[in-house]
Amino acid sequence: MEIALDRTYRVYRWFLDNIIGHGAAIIMLGSVLLAIAEIVRRYILGIVFDWGQDAVTYFTVGSIYLYFAVTQARRSHLAVSALMDYLRGRGFLKFVLVIRLLITAGSLVMYSAIVYFGWSTIERAQMLERTTQSMVLLIWPFQFVLIVGFSLMAITCLFQLYQDFQAVRNKTVFAWAPAEEGLDV
Repeated sequence: MEIALDRTYRVYRWFLDNIIGHGAAIIMLGSVLLAIAEIVRRYILGIVFDWGQDAVTYFTVGSIYLYFAVTQARRSHLAVSALMDYLRGRGFLKFVLVIRLLITAGSLVMYSAIVYFGWSTIERAQMLERTTQSMVLLIWPFQFVLIVGFSLMAITCLFQLYQDFQAVRNKTVFAWAPAEEGLDV
């Protein structure tokens, strides 16, 4: 079972890093190029696309939504770890592991709730044909990208929850995927 789970997580991480991560980077690059084109059109040619600013904003935010899952999988998300570092330094390693397990479980619940309740928001936006401020771009595709990002984060949390649970039991799984980012700032 552990070999199958390890292989599944490796494939999933490859998908996140290579498909989602690179896809988000391409979307971000496209939005930057569109922003530059809009600057040239506005200040040099004196004309703009009605939808240009909305497209730049929503494509930039959409790429960030997708990249959330990549940073979650790498455990390189923003974290305030002063208390955890203090407790670990004082010898409360098991307590720190239990707290990390509870945080991962809470994250899984939160991401799953956002996905669950987000679908009705997308359906409503489709039904009402909601658009961005320019009234050209539909809003639901961007909401869908947000839900995809949170879905991927929830799946990541399932693997990390298993990893954290095993760490509490003094077992190491997914040794290739560190449970701590380890960056020194």
